[in-house]
Amino acid sequence: MIGERLRQFREASRVPRAADHDLARGLLAPLLLDLFRAQSARDIVHSAATARWLIERGHDDPDLLVAALLHDIGKGEQRRWDRVGYVLAQEARVAGLIGAGNSRLAFRRAVARSLSHAEASAARMANAGASARAVELTRLHHGPAGEEALLPLLQEADAAN
Repeated sequence: MIGERLRQFREASRVPRAADHDLARGLLAPLLLDLFRAQSARDIVHSAATARWLIERGHDDPDLLVAALLHDIGKGEQRRWDRVGYVLAQEARVAGLIGAGNSRLAFRRAVARSLSHAEASAARMANAGASARAVELTRLHHGPAGEEALLPLLQEADAAN
């Protein structure tokens, strides 16, 4: 777990490549592409890597790939240390106590966005015309798999990237 978190921290400074944008352009309708482009650079890289991971393993379901590209759009702009703090707060099981969307402190607002990002991402996708299934995959991407067969694939791809 610690090694994986260190890898994520190290990779957080990567910048999007043209291939990341090309992948999204090939899979997303214009309004959804606008959402993809509005993500932080780190989230663009992560979401493109998540979609690429699925494609490399033979998964080509359009709803799954749209969810992979947009599952984190609700996080908004966050500093690297906000994300580190959120992960630590989650591990200590205090993120729910720390997160406050109306706080004067940017860190507390960032934790609140991280806590609610799956719902926020799904709502933004629905407003931009994503399919109901892509929206639902996104909404559930941090929850139990339940009945949706594609959700474990999204979760595995998300965790791998």
